[in-house]
Amino acid sequence: MADIVLAEHQGQSWLVSGEGHIDDLLANTLAPNLTIEFVACESKSAVTQLWKQYCGEPTLVVAPWIIHPAIAARVRRKSTGNRVLFTPWSAMLDDDAKSVIATAAARAAESCGAGVVLTRYLEADDPQAITDLANLRSSLIEAQLVTLGVPPERIVRATGPRTAADNEQIDIGIATA
Repeated sequence: MADIVLAEHQGQSWLVSGEGHIDDLLANTLAPNLTIEFVACESKSAVTQLWKQYCGEPTLVVAPWIIHPAIAARVRRKSTGNRVLFTPWSAMLDDDAKSVIATAAARAAESCGAGVVLTRYLEADDPQAITDLANLRSSLIEAQLVTLGVPPERIVRATGPRTAADNEQIDIGIATA
């Protein structure tokens, strides 16, 4: 089991295990050896059930700690490496996203001739707005990669099947030359 477990449902995150680390989680001072797991939940009641599974029946506290979306996104970025994460319905590239893109551009430079693959997570029956948002996000990442020296002809888009955890992300991969 991970040291810290965050349950997610509809863009919100709750600390369901690892309450002893909450101060460091919030202050961004977690020890590098701590493990963090994100668990996608189908409902808020599933979040509560997971919390009870890890912590037992509550005595005084009646709900798990809700974690601010920006903190959850920061934690996820640190644990995912090649993943650009977005807040719901946003295409803004924050500093963490730009750092992930810069790292990918550096890796692409080291892999002469290798393609850079942007994987969006979509389903065939997604509303057009979801597809448009994924395309906008991909375009912004592509523009940033080009600015950092990646030739545009080396950048390709791919589509992967979406799960609840994939809604707000685009993965950057370096293909073999």
